[in-house]
Amino acid sequence: MEKQKSILLEYVFKNKKNFIIIITIFFIGMIMGIFLVNNADYTQKDEILNYVKKLEVNIKETDSINTTVLIFKSLKDNIMFIILIWFLGCTIVGSIFIYLAVAYKGLMLGYTISAIIASLSIKSGCIFSIISLLPQNIFLLPAIFLISESGLKLYNGIRRHCVNLKVEVLRHSIIMLISARISGHS
Repeated sequence: MEKQKSILLEYVFKNKKNFIIIITIFFIGMIMGIFLVNNADYTQKDEILNYVKKLEVNIKETDSINTTVLIFKSLKDNIMFIILIWFLGCTIVGSIFIYLAVAYKGLMLGYTISAIIASLSIKSGCIFSIISLLPQNIFLLPAIFLISESGLKLYNGIRRHCVNLKVEVLRHSIIMLISARISGHS
């Protein structure tokens, strides 16, 4: 396990420029999500408020939430997103779509957190966001960043015609499996 961590950390440091770009794009997406909620008109804010309040009431009134179903749905969605980014990395036009997918994830997370905080108050919204969003994203985001960087690396290698395509697709596929495994912890 320790050797795997060191290999992963070495990979991250070796490719830190790509990781910084990916994380920056993710945060730009988050800021856009926050911006969307903060600049929504009255009708949209009312719809957001009603949705979050209904969700809060449903959670409080539900005797038992089927966590197994929720975990498998979340896992399926996470794996599908990882596979999408893997596929985009294998295509000639993939880099822009990888960036868009990362920005989309950031936008959705920023929008969700901002909507919850706007609906429940800062204190309650932060607590609810941490409890409901942090556990699933603590493993998912690094997995997305890892597969995105791998996809960009493969794309650049294909574009420059300077890689052994079979070896690089295999490397990218192994990183996809690692990312899927990491995202499976959520």
